[in-house]
Amino acid sequence: MATRPVPTPSDLPEPPELAELDVVAEEAGDDLPPGMPPGPPPDEPEGAELTLGEHLNEIRQRLTVAVLTMVLTTVLALLFASTILDYLLEPGRQALPEFRPIYTELLGFIGAYIKISLMLGLAGAMPVIVYQIYAFIHPGLTRAEQKWIMPIVGLATIAFACGGAFAFFIGWPPALSFLLNFGQDIADPQVRINNYIDMLTRFVIWTGIVFELPLFLMGLGAIGLVTSKRLLGMWRWAIIGSFLLAALITPSIDPVTQTFVAVPTLGLYILGIVLVKLVENRTVIPVIESELDDEDDDDEPEGQPA
Repeated sequence: MATRPVPTPSDLPEPPELAELDVVAEEAGDDLPPGMPPGPPPDEPEGAELTLGEHLNEIRQRLTVAVLTMVLTTVLALLFASTILDYLLEPGRQALPEFRPIYTELLGFIGAYIKISLMLGLAGAMPVIVYQIYAFIHPGLTRAEQKWIMPIVGLATIAFACGGAFAFFIGWPPALSFLLNFGQDIADPQVRINNYIDMLTRFVIWTGIVFELPLFLMGLGAIGLVTSKRLLGMWRWAIIGSFLLAALITPSIDPVTQTFVAVPTLGLYILGIVLVKLVENRTVIPVIESELDDEDDDDEPEGQPA
């Protein structure tokens, strides 16, 4: 019986050199679909990872820029705070011709003056602050996230500004007229300027937040937590919630002012349903589930029924 000769080490083929492996890898890269660049997938963050120290240093630099910008805008606002404060008191004069606020503490007027300056300074520095936040998180975002984050920030800013303008020009005058003229035949209104500014700023800020409702509902619809059909079926609760929310944020207890706020809030809810209808068929959850199902199918052994 013939035996097969055992190969000696000298007869075995030599292993490929590293350079040859690199050539093979480059040739494999040529088989990529047209238009797809070599490197990380397009849905992964770009850029090199930074160390903890580099992240902290970047945070310090961007925070310094934001703070210095706010200091500069606040100093500029101090120059015009007196004019702005006089403009904010104009609705009171329209509601009551002899309206003139008072202050009972030594720092009462100065406190209102500085508060207005800080608010104007924050509003003026907000574009720089938003940009610094975006520039810090930008390297860690995927291309899809980078595509949507700036439009969302822009729409949220516009919605907040519209809410603040609605509160000051539409909601505040009737509320102030009711509060200043109610019971005037019994007592004269003596309004502290700090109280006036505090109520006005709270009303403006909370109304601006309420105007973010459509974007909030759209975000819930995008991740599959709510649907337009479900929101439409809750229209009775939406009406009740609109009036309850108006009662909480309006400074006046009269039904006219609360209706001025409740009706636009209900309109924002309807707008949110429309936005949810546009994005609910593009939810993230069904995509994730389909990918998991595909992975389960790939893990099954060949020849086994699926």
